[in-house]
Amino acid sequence: MSMKKCVATMIAGVTALTIAGSASAQTITLRLTGSTAYRNQTHNAILHILDAGYTFGYAGAGATISGAGQAVFKGTVNAGAIPVIIQTSWSGSVGGVQNLTKNLTIANWLTATNLSGGTGANNLSIHDSAVTADMAMSDSFQGATAFTTPALVDQVVGVAPFTWVRGAGSPSNMVNMTTLLAQTVLAGQTPLSQWTANPADAAVNVQVFGRDEDSGTRLGAFAESGFGIFGAPFQYQPTGTLGASGLITAMNAWPVNTVNGTTYDVGHSGYSSGGTLASAVGTPVGAGLGFVVAYLSTGDGAAATNLATGATFMNWNGFPYSLAGVQNGQYTFWCYEHLMYRSGLAGNQKVVADKIAKQIHDTDAAVLLSGMNVGRQSEGAVVTAGSPY
Repeated sequence: MSMKKCVATMIAGVTALTIAGSASAQTITLRLTGSTAYRNQTHNAILHILDAGYTFGYAGAGATISGAGQAVFKGTVNAGAIPVIIQTSWSGSVGGVQNLTKNLTIANWLTATNLSGGTGANNLSIHDSAVTADMAMSDSFQGATAFTTPALVDQVVGVAPFTWVRGAGSPSNMVNMTTLLAQTVLAGQTPLSQWTANPADAAVNVQVFGRDEDSGTRLGAFAESGFGIFGAPFQYQPTGTLGASGLITAMNAWPVNTVNGTTYDVGHSGYSSGGTLASAVGTPVGAGLGFVVAYLSTGDGAAATNLATGATFMNWNGFPYSLAGVQNGQYTFWCYEHLMYRSGLAGNQKVVADKIAKQIHDTDAAVLLSGMNVGRQSEGAVVTAGSPY
């Protein structure tokens, strides 16, 4: 059976599984971690599979749930009459795969008791005890990570587009990121003259703000640019007050950082969330400090560009981001989005997981697979005509 037919068969089976799961009225809890780049689409999908009368709350997103770092939902799954509590805690795609394969616990699960006061509340702070996740969203194939065993059930549910963004206050002619420029800036500071071709800019540095080792956005950016999935970058951390009215007063190499038990050298790590990275690259930079670029999901990139004048999407190898560009192979900075869980997930937990996958696949993906006229076999691979999914 082809991969495309295999995915279709798995998704088609959701209806039958839902009917089978309706026999039990016991409330189930399902915990989801992984890709911060797809948290908005996943939160939308969860809301769309619940009957009217559900409640939800979140934390770490300002005024909306779209960028929430954690969320909790309580309701009944439609077409199945399955009472559920769904908790999300986002950290990164690679971290999500590691959590599932290594059974790592996560402390940031908002408890459903937060919802006693109503729905849509932000800044919730009561958490359940630390426990491992049941499923994960990932911008990367499991085989592209260092956590390849045991094999996880993998449903490809959509496409995740990414973009390079130049920071607030950057010169207007700094418009294009190429594979070679990306490799250079990821390795350390790069002179602005490599973008502007102006010799006077040779003394002005451009630094990269980026994500930590848990991130699928990072993996995709490193693969797409040819820097290498496991390449050792030299990324920077700003000092100052982040946000449109703030100011970056210094930029230093990212300090030594420990992620999920592994310690990384100076410059190697970065932000654990695309939302906080967006705030950083959208903050004006103090005079004499140079300029900044960053790699982000298009959703987080849009958040960055809304913060301050000058933070702008960059072209990728000469082409601007657009939906049509992704769908037809002109704009290649994208990866497939996956919903993964352990092979032992069963019963109504599996029913609900598969229903979330189907909702994203059919309706809520950032870019629907049904609209893709091109495809690729792995992150950073050649984009060819025809979609395998």
